[in-house]
Amino acid sequence: MSERAYRFILGTTLILLLYLQQPLPIYIYMGVLLFEGLTNWRIPIIVSRLRYGSDYRDPFTGNCPRFGFDAERMLRLIVFVLLLASYVGLPEVAWFFPWFIGFMLFMAGMTNICPMVMGLRWLGFR
Repeated sequence: MSERAYRFILGTTLILLLYLQQPLPIYIYMGVLLFEGLTNWRIPIIVSRLRYGSDYRDPFTGNCPRFGFDAERMLRLIVFVLLLASYVGLPEVAWFFPWFIGFMLFMAGMTNICPMVMGLRWLGFR
């Protein structure tokens, strides 16, 4: 599974959960993002290793100019923090922000262009 497909799944899932207005699955969703961001055990890498065995190599294991931290990992942490602030912290004021995050992840999965990852890589994340 590629990161592009996973972003598409993340965005679609978030939009669907927001539409159904069920808070518990959204908290589980945020927990998965936090777990992936803290441990770097990302679902696409786990699926690829199960699929291709020990021959699979992560394409983002090269040397990093500034930080030894993946941009995809940082993306998950940023999405978690933004969802926590907007969905849990200020839901009356920032009700549109989780929807925006969901649609941006959906579009990043559709087009393989993620402005957040591009910006993080520009800052020096690998």
